[in-house]
Amino acid sequence: MPHIELVPDRKLLKTNFDGYKLSLEPVPVLSTDFSNTNGPHRVKPNEQQFSYYHARLFSMQNHLVRDPWANGQCYYIDVTGIVQRVSYDTMLGRMRPLVPVFKLPLVAPDGGHDDVIANHRYNCSLVFPSEQLCLLSDGCGTVRVLETGDRTIGREWKLQCTFRPLEHNLTEGVLPGGSVLLDGRFLVRDGKRSLHVVMLQIDHQPVAKSKSLLHWFTLEQSVPSTWAMSVSRTLQSEGYPRYCVLDYHATAILVACDEPFRFLHDSEHPVVMLETPSMPANTQDKPAWEQFPFRWTQTLEEVNVTFDKQPDVQYRVMIEPPSPNTEPYLKVFANDVLVIDGSQLCSKIDHEQTIWAMDWKTLEITLQKQNAGIGWPFLFPGGPEEAVPGVSDNHSQQSDLPPVTNLSAPLESCDFEGEQETYYTLERLSCKDHAVTHAVSLGNRPPLFAVTLRAGLPATFAVRHDVDACLWQLQPVSIGTEDCRLQHEGTLHAFGYVQASKRQQKYLGCSPGMGYAVICESHRGIYIYKSSYGAGLRNRNGMQVAIGQHQFVSLKDTGEVLGISCEDEILLLLTEKAIHVLQITTE
Repeated sequence: MPHIELVPDRKLLKTNFDGYKLSLEPVPVLSTDFSNTNGPHRVKPNEQQFSYYHARLFSMQNHLVRDPWANGQCYYIDVTGIVQRVSYDTMLGRMRPLVPVFKLPLVAPDGGHDDVIANHRYNCSLVFPSEQLCLLSDGCGTVRVLETGDRTIGREWKLQCTFRPLEHNLTEGVLPGGSVLLDGRFLVRDGKRSLHVVMLQIDHQPVAKSKSLLHWFTLEQSVPSTWAMSVSRTLQSEGYPRYCVLDYHATAILVACDEPFRFLHDSEHPVVMLETPSMPANTQDKPAWEQFPFRWTQTLEEVNVTFDKQPDVQYRVMIEPPSPNTEPYLKVFANDVLVIDGSQLCSKIDHEQTIWAMDWKTLEITLQKQNAGIGWPFLFPGGPEEAVPGVSDNHSQQSDLPPVTNLSAPLESCDFEGEQETYYTLERLSCKDHAVTHAVSLGNRPPLFAVTLRAGLPATFAVRHDVDACLWQLQPVSIGTEDCRLQHEGTLHAFGYVQASKRQQKYLGCSPGMGYAVICESHRGIYIYKSSYGAGLRNRNGMQVAIGQHQFVSLKDTGEVLGISCEDEILLLLTEKAIHVLQITTE
């Protein structure tokens, strides 16, 4: 498997860039407030969607989708299910009125008769695989193929096809409920038309780590305006994808993640699952607390449990919420193996007073007894005996340990020595043999953002290179060639440095011409970075200064920012209460 190294083009770097100079020139902002019926539609996670992956998917989704085939034009879905077109008139310098183009039947929040859909619904999403087609998902498992015609006119879109993955017996890896569209490609090959769709779904289990599922569906057009599903594929990972696109010919998928994605199901080429080596018999026969040992001590008021962390073992503490028939109870996992089941403890504990702390050496859990003053004869039936001070080797060696550090002092980077770092990799996975054909090491930072620079091309991704942010574009190759070529398209000078200093960032992006980059906070704050400050700025000796321009815009209180769309001359923002257009001039 070839490993690709991202070597930037020196011609696109600016080693003498001197940073950004704050400009006090005002940025014109045009705002259009929503009525009670055309505000943006938004679904928030429910009680069943409380994992980190759910939180990231729901909070970071961009609800304002840019049309790469029409400059200054984007779309969002309002509270009534209508797809609204947002466009800007460059000649008049103002917003055009909203134009409804399609009515999407929304599923009721309570799910009606189908509680499974209600517990696994996502936000609506749409992508544009071509200049006359649109893919629209309702977030509840239904995807529609729409014929849009010339989208610059604002005509009504027509429904061509509706499909639900579960109705096509795609039970291998496909969960009930909805998913979010990530990418789509329209291909014409040998006179046949095909649509490729990639969707993201989160698999959350209460007693295991959440997983990400990528569903790759292929639709073929047998007769005009009729699409039928021909191939379905599913990939799975224990990480969250930060970048995901199909290559030019839809023969492979490129995913950037901190955990590898692997094929789980393929209806065209069956996936050959490698057998995992079984654990030794003596290990399987041991109880969980012997495989992942711990020690416990007690006082009359509390019980202390201590795990000495082992290499390649992940520890997790959960408190199950109460149900109509059960009380809340504690669970402690090691590599998804249940080591301590709170429902089997010797006596009841106060869950509100239960605390735990974990560093790179130990996991310590303090359980508060409900019946204080009574000693426990055991922690749970069949568990380890109570540790006696002075008997354990760890306690006998305490005299040799260094003195206790000052806990009130701030933490330094060296305090985290030994912690497992997160590394991100961009992999190309072929649909033919399900193998990883190419891999790109991205280091310990994920891609900053993805942007479509030219219509019809896979999205470009931005990664940090020193203090800069370099944009990389996948290059076309001949059909049937298992190759991956990435080209350095442009550089956002010092953007990696300024991005790292912003703690409240939500959306990152840049214009298609890479004339400016933007950092958008969840409320109000917008940071704009232009690559050039303009002509006439020189040093005393007359040499040109390499410096950029930084502008800050504070919006009025119109709610949370839900979407962003970058154009060369304007920046469109979708908030809960209004649409804003920032008029940006670049030189």
